[in-house]
Amino acid sequence: MNNIDFFHGVVFSRIIDNSPNHIEKYGGNNSFYIINNKTSIYIKYSQKRISPWTFSFAKTHIEEINKVKNGFENIFIVLVCNDNGICCLNYQEFCTVISVESNDFPKWIKARRQKGEKYAVTGSDGKLTYKIGDSDFPQKIY
Repeated sequence: MNNIDFFHGVVFSRIIDNSPNHIEKYGGNNSFYIINNKTSIYIKYSQKRISPWTFSFAKTHIEEINKVKNGFENIFIVLVCNDNGICCLNYQEFCTVISVESNDFPKWIKARRQKGEKYAVTGSDGKLTYKIGDSDFPQKIY
């Protein structure tokens, strides 16, 4: 099993455990999936063992996210923080920490948390004023 299968598997395990869904890969992209033909998720993962976890976004990643966003009701950026948990951002939260309009690249997101706490999320262009819980996923995408 490769790393993509492992880290994407943890995401789908939670989705499948919570309701019957139709899930498919979007196009030829290894990071995008469509759920019930209306919600798209973009998965990034970090193999780093401890906080903070950093996720980089190249120009092509931002372009892909914006392209897919226009075709579906909802889009979520799902950050898998090794075996620590999942930090799920909706598009508005994503745009708070990364300016999708700016041409300054590369961009990044950092998710930090202490044991038993929620994730504090910062990015190359901003930060969230609240924290994101590991337990928010997958309910957040429904």
